[in-house]
Amino acid sequence: MSFFFRTDICFASAKFSGARVTKVITLVEATLMKIGISEFYSYLRMTGMAVLAAGLIGCGGSGGDGGPNIPTASNAAITPPPTTPIAITTGAEATNTTIASAAFQALDGAGLQTIGNATGVVGVETTPTATETTRLTIAEIVRRHAGKIKDHKSSASVTGAQIVQTFPCFVSGTQTFVFDDMNGNASEIFVNCDNGGVIFHGTISSTGVSANVMLGSTVGSPYNISVAATITIDLSITVTSISPAEVLVSQGSLSFSVAFSGTMEDDFAGGIMPGFPTHTETHIFGASLLASDGVNSEQLSNFDLTVVDDNAGTTVTGHFTYANSFSTSAIHGAVTVNITTPIHYAFLGSQPDAGVIQITTSGSPGMIKVTFSSAAPPITVQVYSDTAGTNLVDTYTLTWLQFEGLI
Repeated sequence: MSFFFRTDICFASAKFSGARVTKVITLVEATLMKIGISEFYSYLRMTGMAVLAAGLIGCGGSGGDGGPNIPTASNAAITPPPTTPIAITTGAEATNTTIASAAFQALDGAGLQTIGNATGVVGVETTPTATETTRLTIAEIVRRHAGKIKDHKSSASVTGAQIVQTFPCFVSGTQTFVFDDMNGNASEIFVNCDNGGVIFHGTISSTGVSANVMLGSTVGSPYNISVAATITIDLSITVTSISPAEVLVSQGSLSFSVAFSGTMEDDFAGGIMPGFPTHTETHIFGASLLASDGVNSEQLSNFDLTVVDDNAGTTVTGHFTYANSFSTSAIHGAVTVNITTPIHYAFLGSQPDAGVIQITTSGSPGMIKVTFSSAAPPITVQVYSDTAGTNLVDTYTLTWLQFEGLI
C-alpha cells in the first residue's frame, strides 16, 4: 500500500490559525478516505488528527521558562531470535511455502504495512494476529521522523542551538521533540503517549542530520527536500483498540535518507508552505533491527531497502537477512532475502502485482523463488536444489488467502 497520508505536518516558522489547522486536518481525512482502509478508518482518523495536532502545537519556540526539560523513555532490551541458518529442502511443500510467506511478511513489516492496520491491508482476518497487528513499518517510522526534520529545516525563522517542545498526547502522556541545530541531532521522546487506540513509549533519535531544502517561491511551484541521518530506535507501540491489547517493541540503529518532492501551497496565513509530497523515496540500511511482541522476536540484519511512493504506487527494492523465533513458523532461524525484480504495489493496491524475491541460506544449497503477479495465480513458489536457480524441483501456486494464512 502507498503512504500518502502524513500525520506529522509541522511548520515551525509560524503560529497556526484555526483555519490552517482545519485545512490540514481536512487534507489528512481526505487522504485517509482516498487510501480506502475501511475497518481502520476511524482509528487512523483519530490517531492522525491527534498526532497532527500534536505536531502543530510542538513546532517552534523554546523549551519554556527555566530552560528545556527533556524527558527520557526506554524499553527492556529484546532478546534476539536464533540466527542459525535454516535448511531449504525439496519436496517439503508446507515448510517451503511457509518460509516464503514469512519472508514476504518481513518485507511488508520493513517497508509497507502501516502500524496496526494489517486487517485493513490484507482484508482477510476479522481480528489481526499478534504478528501482523503490531508489525512495525520501519520505513514509515523513518519517513515520519524525517518529515519532522524536513519541516524544521525548511522553516527559515527557526533559530537557536537547541529547540525543545513537549506537548500532551490526545488522551494522556507526552511527546517531546528536540532539535539540536548546532550538533545536527534530533530526537522524539514518547512517554506513554496515548493517542486513542495506540500508545507510543520510547525514543527515536537521529545524529549527523543533514538536509537539503529547495523550496518553490509561488503556489504550485515545485519543492525538493532531502534529509539524511543515522537513527536509533527504541520504541514500543501498544494497540489498545483491539482486545486483547497487543504490543510491539522495536530496537536498533540504521542509516536513512528520505527525499520528498511536491508543490508549494497556500498556508492561509499570507505565505506559502510545502504541500503533501507527491513523490517520496526512503532508503534504509543497517546491521541489525529487532522487534518483539513480548513473546516472539524478529530480526532484520544486513538490510538495505529502498521504498518509493508516488501516484503510481509503491516500489520496493533491496535485500536483508531475516530471523524469527515464532514457534509456529518454519523459519525459527535465519534466511537471506533478495528482491531480484522490484516489488510493485499499484496505488491503493493491498498486495503486490509484480516482483520476485529469492530466499537462500548458508545452511543448504537450495533456493526458494517467489513470484508475484496481477494475474492468476497471484503467487508462484518455486523450489530449486541450487542457489543459481538452474535445477527446478517443486512448483506451488497459491492465492493470497492461502499465502498469508500460512503465518
